Amino acid sequence: MLISLYTSRKILEALGISDFGIYNVVGGVITMLTFLNGSMSVATQRFLTVELGRKDKGNYNRIFNMAVLIHLGLAALVLVAAETVGLWFVNTYLNIPAGRMSAANWVYQASVLSTILGILQTPYHASIVSHEHMHVYAYVGLGESFGKLLLVLLLMVYPYDRLIFWGFIMFFFQFLMAIIYRIYCIRIFPECKLYLKWDNSVFCSMLRFTGWNMFGTVAWLLKDQGVNILMNMFGGPIANAARGVSCQISGAVQGLTGGFQSAVNPQITKRYAANDSEATCRLLCESSKISYFLLFIIALPVMMEADFILKLWLVEVPPMAALFTRIILIESLFSTLGAPMVTSLMATGNIKWYQIVVGSSLLLIIPVAYLLLKVEYSIETALIVSALFILLGDVLRVVFCKKQLSLSLRLFVLKVVLPITIVTGLSVVLPLFIHYNLSEGWSRLIISTVVSCLIVAVLIYTIGLTAIERNFIVTGVISKIKRYYHTR
Repeated sequence: MLISLYTSRKILEALGISDFGIYNVVGGVITMLTFLNGSMSVATQRFLTVELGRKDKGNYNRIFNMAVLIHLGLAALVLVAAETVGLWFVNTYLNIPAGRMSAANWVYQASVLSTILGILQTPYHASIVSHEHMHVYAYVGLGESFGKLLLVLLLMVYPYDRLIFWGFIMFFFQFLMAIIYRIYCIRIFPECKLYLKWDNSVFCSMLRFTGWNMFGTVAWLLKDQGVNILMNMFGGPIANAARGVSCQISGAVQGLTGGFQSAVNPQITKRYAANDSEATCRLLCESSKISYFLLFIIALPVMMEADFILKLWLVEVPPMAALFTRIILIESLFSTLGAPMVTSLMATGNIKWYQIVVGSSLLLIIPVAYLLLKVEYSIETALIVSALFILLGDVLRVVFCKKQLSLSLRLFVLKVVLPITIVTGLSVVLPLFIHYNLSEGWSRLIISTVVSCLIVAVLIYTIGLTAIERNFIVTGVISKIKRYYHTR
């Protein structure tokens, strides 16, 4: 997280606000064209994990091979769409400063190559997650962070067009990461052996799931990239740069929660595959609550001191970046809370009405935000609308979990909603007092951060966790200490 924040700062410094905004919005266009791959990625992850839960490695191999073939076809479709519709959109509708259109087109081509690579990598990535080999992410993740740091330092001294250089060097770096993951899967998992034989029954099963999931995927992409394009239309590259910086901070802060959810998601799916509905709901509630707490303990001090942190972090702070950061972090808290529910619903395979209802609510974000911006509401309105609809999506997911997983609404309120509401409400009081009664600077940053983290940690332990969860933590810490002294 720390390296990510530093590299983001140096990228903005090296590219400048305008080129940084171009990099974000151009990359967003190609992301919008990958909606089908997003749906198929979820399907691949779900089907592979279910087969591991059923302990059927023969069927796992059938699904893996079909996933590879399907993603080859998807890569070809995305390439055609990107070089026709996407290229036309970039050159016709995006607000690119004069003299930078050529560089924007080069970056677009680099983004296309990176996207194609990501599509082809999906079955291998899904296999690592399904097998829960999380140590691979630890090692490769560390290498990736330090590798990007080295690339940023090279960017700082590159004498020519840095925007183009950064786009292509990121593609080559991702190519290296893909090779590492692929070699690991082939050597460690025998069920990932390729024979590329078409299996119509597996294809039809995955296609049916993907068809309904695609509706939700499209809605999510339109929400995310649509907001980015709206901000480009109404605020230009400067607004995109501010949002890009905010998303970089949010992405770095969410790293801890993302790691936790990557570890717990296969367990949720495997419990459902084993027909253990009670354990599925219990793990859903626990992971929703803990995911929120993990993000909140870091997000609170960042939201409190966003202005000063950005001044320390960036050479040139884009206007409104601090405000955008606070809103996006709040949206991230809502999104993190709902992620385990999404995994649980996907495990059932019965996603038709879930995707229709929740996807339709997400599709309303762009027209609502557009109308408000059109009548001259401030630019941050688009982000506020997005956050509110994400919260609405969480409410709808709870309803569907009750219907499809027999989740008790009373249990969810008592075990999840009530603890996070009390902890959040009590946690902000003293940090807000410090924020408004001390002058901005290092002293306030240190005091606010220490106080925020301590208060949140104490409240989580005493109010947010159950007695069983507290005992699990204490037992785990004691066993780690004993193991440490025993090895010495």
